[in-house]
Amino acid sequence: MRRFLSGILLVLCTGCAAPSHFGGGKSGEVTLYLEAPDARSVVFLSSRDNYRRHALGRDADGLWVKRGLADEEFRYFYLVDGTVHIPDCRYREADDFGQVNCIHLPGTDDHRRRATVVRNKE
Repeated sequence: MRRFLSGILLVLCTGCAAPSHFGGGKSGEVTLYLEAPDARSVVFLSSRDNYRRHALGRDADGLWVKRGLADEEFRYFYLVDGTVHIPDCRYREADDFGQVNCIHLPGTDDHRRRATVVRNKE
């Protein structure tokens, strides 16, 4: 029983350091933020420009930021230190490569809520 409880605590604490994702912005514009304090690099990819890589920088609070996105429908995900990270977003879609992408829908507040990024542990 003791090993079982230790295992559960280890799994729960592993998620404690997971990056989290949220957004905001002016009317008609979306700004996405990713909390990943231990990350050395974060890249944003979206369907807006055929998934070109956009290296993100940190703001004064240490958050990784992608600014200036039009509030229109698009699919997206992040690469954190070269590993795919999919935020725990409300709207998702399977892609042709066996992965899942988040979907931003205009006029929704889904990007404004805080969400933990799903990590694929192998």
